[in-house]
Amino acid sequence: MSSHPAESAVQRFWDAHSGSVEPDRNGAIRHGQIVQAIIDIVVDELVRCGIDRASIHLDQPLPLPGAYHESSTPWDLVVIEDGMPVAAIEVTTGVGPSVRRNMQNRMNEILASATNVSRGYDQPSVRALKPALAQLFLLEDLPELTKPRRQRTTALSLTESPDVPTSREDQLRDFLKRLVHDGLYDAICFIVSQAPPTMTIREPDPEIGFATFAKNIVERITEIREARRRRNIDATELGRLLAARNVSATELGRALGGLVELDDVVSGLSSTESGRLAVDVDVIRRRRKAVAELRELVLDPATTEAAIQKRIGRKYWIFGGHYTGVLERRDGFALDQHDIPLVCADRSIHIVELKRPGDKLVKKHRNHLIVSTEVHEAVAQCMNYLRTIDELGASMQTLHHNELSLNYDYRRAKGTVVIGHPDLAATAAATREQIEQTIRSYNAHLTRVQVVTFAELVDSAELALKFEEEEQGDS
Repeated sequence: MSSHPAESAVQRFWDAHSGSVEPDRNGAIRHGQIVQAIIDIVVDELVRCGIDRASIHLDQPLPLPGAYHESSTPWDLVVIEDGMPVAAIEVTTGVGPSVRRNMQNRMNEILASATNVSRGYDQPSVRALKPALAQLFLLEDLPELTKPRRQRTTALSLTESPDVPTSREDQLRDFLKRLVHDGLYDAICFIVSQAPPTMTIREPDPEIGFATFAKNIVERITEIREARRRRNIDATELGRLLAARNVSATELGRALGGLVELDDVVSGLSSTESGRLAVDVDVIRRRRKAVAELRELVLDPATTEAAIQKRIGRKYWIFGGHYTGVLERRDGFALDQHDIPLVCADRSIHIVELKRPGDKLVKKHRNHLIVSTEVHEAVAQCMNYLRTIDELGASMQTLHHNELSLNYDYRRAKGTVVIGHPDLAATAAATREQIEQTIRSYNAHLTRVQVVTFAELVDSAELALKFEEEEQGDS
């Protein structure tokens, strides 16, 4: 076995990949759980090189002014200093029987992430503040990846030299090196490891090895610090620079929200009537994009509850205008962890229980359709949540107020089960219309819990945004 500095982390990765990681309450195992050991060693290296551990944040999106699109996909590790992102690091793995088939997809994703970030900082006024981007790629050492393969000659070939045998591993190595040489990434670590029981580790090229990985990241962070010091950049000045790049007030607010003092940045940019109108229009645009992404996700029958929960996040507005936010804690009551605990305008609680879009919705019973077992069980689960809140609500309301400064009203909470999609469940025996009628009949007999399909959820959110757009057009 090698003496590579990441040896123990890679060993723990393989242990996690083989199934030693406990799935979450939804039965899913997240990417972050599997690569946690590798993330930990990167954090330790950054700290050893002088980065304050308190500035390192895990599993966070990287807000970007001027990017091609607003990505909600989190980076495995983001470094934030004085409210400004200075580094973003992602761990990518290529392992298992499908690695050869999926390698091109992983390469496209890596390139797309870097291109999106670069677009946000492509003007001279902010280029020096572009966060350090880094990628650690762990590839499984497989014979089919190291076997030489000839490149196909095409009509667009620029030379008449014979085909050069190149393995897929070599192709990936050259791709990663080019990303560094072209400045899209500041640091890349490429590790190839054979799975246990042999568990070997090697680096195909020292230039993109572990030894210089953290060092290159810290060097870039140091350059950003120096650029800020020389130009005395703070949150307000950064806002002025970004605004000068024709970034709208709302895009600026979206980019910096949660990272800097937003009042210092956008005060004045949205103080006029036209500025406020631009804010409203941009909010609708971004929400419409979020609904479109959610629609695409729920039309995939393989989509998990965890993936949907992550996509919705804290976008409480998707469920309608009755809600003002999401509870800070999902585990406020013993034995239960709620998927999305919404806060109503009167401080009461509405529990949303998410299930899979591919779940069965109805079944035939004698000569009629009734809701499926999956729907019954989900409703019963939600009813149990409400019963617990009824029984413990008074005492927990006092405890949460006194100890956590949370001011919620737990009396007579309600619930919604979001499950299935009629387009995925429809068959010759049960059309979409019949499925919707069956769900509607079922809901007519419920009081504190309602069943909503993912189609109804997304359609309602889209319709509400259409009304908002019409209001803006009339104003």
